[in-house]
Amino acid sequence: MDIEHSEDKIKGTTWRSCFKNQLGVAACLAGGLFAGLVPATSRYVQDRGYTAIQLHLFNDVLILLVPLCIVAYQKTNLRLKEYKQALHLMFQGLGRFVNILCHIYAYQFVPPANAETVHNASAPVFCVIFSCTFLQEDPSCATIVGSLWCIAGVVLLGYGSFVNKGSSTDWDVGLGMGLAIFSAIFHGAIIVHAKGLAENTSRTMMIVYTYVISTVCAGIALCFTSVTWHLELFTAAMLSISCFSTAFRVLFFYLALKLVEVNAITALYQVNVFPAYGLQWLMLGFVPTVLEGFGLGCVLIGTSCVAIWEAFARWKANRHRAFIKELNFTLPKN
Repeated sequence: MDIEHSEDKIKGTTWRSCFKNQLGVAACLAGGLFAGLVPATSRYVQDRGYTAIQLHLFNDVLILLVPLCIVAYQKTNLRLKEYKQALHLMFQGLGRFVNILCHIYAYQFVPPANAETVHNASAPVFCVIFSCTFLQEDPSCATIVGSLWCIAGVVLLGYGSFVNKGSSTDWDVGLGMGLAIFSAIFHGAIIVHAKGLAENTSRTMMIVYTYVISTVCAGIALCFTSVTWHLELFTAAMLSISCFSTAFRVLFFYLALKLVEVNAITALYQVNVFPAYGLQWLMLGFVPTVLEGFGLGCVLIGTSCVAIWEAFARWKANRHRAFIKELNFTLPKN
């Protein structure tokens, strides 16, 4: 009877774990689909007078409302412990401001789906570089191979942007690709920095201070720029879709973060290329080229390599822990 009860318990645990994984995958796919709506709608609004700073401000204000409501409900203490912690949080906020600003500006100079894909493919590569440099983390062979595939995809997408540049000049395309890669550098830097900062700072405090500082910077920059505030109905609808899609992308990311490993999220989020390129074709008239297709294939192969290897490593580690637990051994603390 004890054996049957133990087997039923294991089956129940396995079913619950599988169900959570399925929910995590669904959240990743939903977040990726919402993320695919952002590039084309942002470019459409920018072409009609709105600036990247305005889009950045609207996005951050909308996202910031959620953690502020959580802080108010839970009465979380946001008091800083020391001056050094304030400097680290300041770096997070300023880094996010520069990262998002360059990211949105890149949409203006190249086909926006290309800029989005270049950013998404380059960011994990810089995360690996910065984590090796500052956190002394050794990447696996699969991570290195996947990063090389991503780099190859970025090169093909960049060259495809020169072919599919439309009315843009070569200088505009080079600037757009440079902004997308520069944005990825800052994205990788703030992720690695956040990992080190998380040792003595709660996630809620980190998110609130990061978005508050980024929003304040966008508000100050907005005061010194000439902007358009009146939009036609359809353009205003595109602006709303862009902002809410960005907010839902962040929401589904944090939902998936509790259920799926980070590398799997990175790979599954690449599904955004399909709505991104489709909407770009319909709204902006940029027809995908053969080179861009090969570039997307390289990016998908690279991210899949990393995700599959990390999932296998996580599964192997969990099985090892379960086996040690059955033997009533104590795992050594790292």
